[in-house]
Amino acid sequence: SVDGGTGNDTIRGNDGDDSLLGGTGDDSVSGGTGDDTIDAGDGDDSVTGGSGDDVIDGGEGDDTITGSSGNDSITDLEGDNLINSDNPGSFNPDLGIPFVGFPDPDPFDNRDTITTGDGDDTINSGDDDDIIDAGDGNNVVDGGTDADHITTGSGDDSIIGGEGSDTINSGAGDDTITGGVNNPNANIIDVNEHGQPNDPILNNGDDLINAGAGDDVVFGEDDNDTIDGGAGDDTLDGGIDDDTIFGGTGDDVIVGGQGADSLDGGTGDDVFNVGTFTDPIYGGDYVEGVGDTIVGGEDVGDGDEDTLDLTGSGSLKVLFEDSIDPTGTSGESGTVIFYTDNTQTTEAGRLEFKEIENVIPCFTPGAMIATPKGEVRVESLREGDRVITRDNGIQEIRWTGNRTLNRAELAEGDNLKPILIKAGSLGQNLPERDMLVSPQHRVLVTGETPQLYFEESEVLVAAKHLVGKQGVSIMDTMRTTYIHFMFDRHEVVLSDGAWTESFQPGDQSLGSMGEASRDEIFALFPELATVDGLTDYAAARRSLKAHEAKLLQL
Repeated sequence: SVDGGTGNDTIRGNDGDDSLLGGTGDDSVSGGTGDDTIDAGDGDDSVTGGSGDDVIDGGEGDDTITGSSGNDSITDLEGDNLINSDNPGSFNPDLGIPFVGFPDPDPFDNRDTITTGDGDDTINSGDDDDIIDAGDGNNVVDGGTDADHITTGSGDDSIIGGEGSDTINSGAGDDTITGGVNNPNANIIDVNEHGQPNDPILNNGDDLINAGAGDDVVFGEDDNDTIDGGAGDDTLDGGIDDDTIFGGTGDDVIVGGQGADSLDGGTGDDVFNVGTFTDPIYGGDYVEGVGDTIVGGEDVGDGDEDTLDLTGSGSLKVLFEDSIDPTGTSGESGTVIFYTDNTQTTEAGRLEFKEIENVIPCFTPGAMIATPKGEVRVESLREGDRVITRDNGIQEIRWTGNRTLNRAELAEGDNLKPILIKAGSLGQNLPERDMLVSPQHRVLVTGETPQLYFEESEVLVAAKHLVGKQGVSIMDTMRTTYIHFMFDRHEVVLSDGAWTESFQPGDQSLGSMGEASRDEIFALFPELATVDGLTDYAAARRSLKAHEAKLLQL
């Protein structure tokens, strides 16, 4: 037994089961081999347990503690501490990680217990199944390999569970939690696109994560994770494989990732993002929503607005169970059918959803408008911005406006629903990307067919008159916003790589606007309040009627 007393001491235990007391002062204590008991005492101490099953108490002060090998018990309730329960860099997962590490020959020789207090601690637990209680404070915790149990108190914590099926419970605060290994090579899907098994170890990352109160960011990573966001506006990403995610209270963003996931937003205005996952090992793209079940959740009085965002999911179709429910509002349940390609002949899989107020279908968000400064999202354009036109060079926008249609309005019929024009539907690379427009929005069609039938080399055709042709279809959605911009004259502009019209005021278009928008236009163009003024604001091209458009070959 050694007692350092007061002063800055250096104490070495060497062999055997030692009892070492650092006392007051900034001490350096090393237990050596054996099952040692170390009390560092007061001061900013440096402690190394050495090999063996050690019991270490850091005492007061900002301590640095390394447990080294063995099943250590480390307690440090005071100060901002740095604790490595194993030798830094030790990495021996019990089950192994494909492409990263080999199995541990002894999965029981480094099971540590670490307890800290209310300071801002940094804890690295290393190998084997460890128990960590970090207490309050802004802690940084890395569970290392194997199935760890990690608990933190209040504070803004950064937690990495690492390899293994970890249990993570964080308290109040804005936490960032990663359940798996922060290495893309370790995130391997169970079955590849050819139906062949990929991940040789299917259960070395089934994490259970409770994020607690606060605006948390959680990544489940590999394998079948269970995540509860708790209270707060959380961002929850399950990663690959079959995850279960509950958003809890608050306005959450939830990503199921690859795999057949079960997602529940809880209360609040939640957003569910579904995109595409690319296998980092073997390649291949996978629609993340295939096999998912999504429940938006309902607030008291059904006052929430949950959104299913399918942007980036490829070719799909949205089918609603009921257009109108018994209360007279649009249905909130349905099925998303994913297809292998734009021909929509072969299904890739399905997603089921309910209690979803808004569905954003698959299209590039915001049509891109060609300007002298490059392409600009249409929603970013303002009065005075300069846009490239087909006929009159660069022109300034005189007016912009928008109209949002809710689910009740869109449920009245197809005349207001947006039209999806798939990439390449109007010709080679026309448009360059999927484009969503209003039914009345006119696109430019050129070539031999309009010349043959109408003696015009270029004509304008309303999008609704092209429905039924290859790649053009009506989209079922619960909410959409139509954006308009207007010049001194009717122009043809380049949007998403295809030529389409600018806003042309007319009896029908002005009548469908709100009073405020009409007043804005009449203030800029008083003549449009008269019949002669509307007539003088002539169309840039001949506009085809519905029966004429049927003759076109795109």
